[in-house]
Formats: sequence, structure tokens, C-alpha cells
Amino acid sequence: MTLDAKPEPVAKNKTVTLKGTLKYKKDGQWRALPTTKVLTVTFDPSGPDEPRKIGLVRTTRTGAYTYKATASRSGKWTVRYAGKAGSFRADSAADAVCVYSAGRWQCPVSPTNPDLDCKDIGKTVWVGTKDYHALDADNDGWGCDSYS
Repeated sequence: MTLDAKPEPVAKNKTVTLKGTLKYKKDGQWRALPTTKVLTVTFDPSGPDEPRKIGLVRTTRTGAYTYKATASRSGKWTVRYAGKAGSFRADSAADAVCVYSAGRWQCPVSPTNPDLDCKDIGKTVWVGTKDYHALDADNDGWGCDSYS
């Protein structure tokens, strides 16, 4: 099972799209299951809140699926297949997504969120105590002070 959540990072209250496939390996080749399957989508928000079921999505005949949701908090999206006794085992895939309210500087540097410099942002921004992109040279919580 695969899952890719995009975009990463994503602006708060924008759409995050989960895409992936559910397949099995036989004779050295990946194949779609014989019939479409229903998968469970859950979201585990960052922080103390518990994971919660968000919805269901059905695979296509090729094993592909797509699910769209509104991104309101950072956290981990998981898609699960319950399996079928005697046939296919249960499986799941997960992908974490950082949600920002003011700008991408609020999310850690990653392959999908490259390091930002003040010239990329072009204004003074509040980074607080989580200065992921090293924008706050004097450690006062404000990044890119030269733009003020």
C-alpha cells in the first residue's frame, strides 16, 4: 500500500489530497486486488488529541485511490485496508503533513519544504520559538528583522 499527501506543507483550511495504491505481489509483479476495496482514512493531529476516523475511500479497478480533505492541523494521515482472512492481509500507509497559518516558514525543512531565507519571504515574520529556517538572528521571536 502506498500513500502520498500533497501539497506538503499546506496552508490552513486548504485542500490536502491523499493518493496511493493498494496492490499485492504475485509472481514477482505488483497487481491490483480482484475487486475494488474500501479503505479507512484516519487523521492523527500533532499534539495530545487522539487519532480520528475521517472517512472512507474506494479503490479503482487498478488499485488506485484519491481522497480530498480540508487541512486544519498538522498531523499524520493514514489509509488502512482491513484485509480479508485467507486472502489478503491488512495493510496501511501514512504520510505526515505540516499545516501553516501564516507561511511555509512555520513548517520544518524537508524535501518538500526547502530551507527558506529572508529574501524568499520578503517581510518580517513571527517565528516564535520554532525557528525552523533560522530566520531569527537575535532570538526575539521575529524573523527577517531587516524588513521592518
